[in-house]
Amino acid sequence: MSPVHPRSTVQPGNTAPHGRTVPAGDAVDVWWFDTRTVTVGPADLADLDHGERKRAEAFLFPADRRRYRVAHLMLRRVLAGYTGTTPAGLPFGRGRCPRCGAAGKPVLLPASGRGARTAPSFSLAHSGDMVLIAVAGRPVGVDVEADAAGCVCSLALALHPADAARVAGLGERERHEAIITCWVRAEAVLKATGQGIGHGLAGFPVGTGQATGLSVNGCTVREVAAPPGYLAAVALAGAGGVIPHLRAEAPATS
Repeated sequence: MSPVHPRSTVQPGNTAPHGRTVPAGDAVDVWWFDTRTVTVGPADLADLDHGERKRAEAFLFPADRRRYRVAHLMLRRVLAGYTGTTPAGLPFGRGRCPRCGAAGKPVLLPASGRGARTAPSFSLAHSGDMVLIAVAGRPVGVDVEADAAGCVCSLALALHPADAARVAGLGERERHEAIITCWVRAEAVLKATGQGIGHGLAGFPVGTGQATGLSVNGCTVREVAAPPGYLAAVALAGAGGVIPHLRAEAPATS
């Protein structure tokens, strides 16, 4: 397996990961990958655990199966560099939703051999051909969405009433972009808080204007530079700012 961009430092295959410092304070490491450029072989699939391989096989369409595999393989490659653990040796679990107590966001479990390294918070999102991974020292959430092929106006019904009212008066093209903007911001916040999209997006407004440090539901939200045809956002728990550090550049799309 190879990373999509020469600036990436993700280790291929089963090689030992290099040390990488977990971001501190308001910093967030941002990693982009294009699934079309990543080659997946049998040795790479060995890095997935049984549950991941089983979920991948459950996809009906080969393209969806491949995207899932690439996303989770690259997540393991990225996190291995922060933990000092091999990609296959990373133990994942689920946190608890603070709202209902059900299984919530994926987390790294304590593991032997990690030494004194701090387990990072992370978030994974993928849409279309793009994979987006965020890594931080405190709870983080990220989302990316490809431009919709058709009308998305009905999705406004899922937004907070204040956001739905904001997008209602826009022209069709601007309205579609504003709806997806609200969607990625709200989903990033829900991932950061551990609640997840299952509780809906209508619990808080996220706004449609430019966001470089927007305070939303106990998180700070900002937009993430994305390839053409995609919108993305990152949310970091707590007040302050969000300082994204690009570790693998958003690839250009044709």
